Amino acid sequence: MSRRVRLVVIPAVLFAGVSGLAFAIANDPPAKPTATAAAPSGPGESARGELLFNDRCSTCHGIAGRGGGVGPVLAGNPISLDDARARIQTGAGLMPPNLVQGQELEDVVAYLETILGR
Repeated sequence: MSRRVRLVVIPAVLFAGVSGLAFAIANDPPAKPTATAAAPSGPGESARGELLFNDRCSTCHGIAGRGGGVGPVLAGNPISLDDARARIQTGAGLMPPNLVQGQELEDVVAYLETILGR
């Protein structure tokens, strides 16, 4: 095999092999998440709720619900906890429904109780 052919063929074969491997891994990840039964909801824990709020809600509502995004300010907002729970479940405006569910919902509502001033 001539030097020129090797300079073209070998990189092409390597590229095709690496691309095929990357495609295979992307379509069939080694560690697929398994479906688990939802744990029964109990009383919420505000510390966990704060972590969830910061991860999923603060982009729109700001840290501690003080505003800073497209969502309304929650700190001191007169909304009831039941209405807040329903709004999380159904969504409203730009907010999609069910950002948190089950125990995570109860934890976020417990945290909302602290920032809503209840």
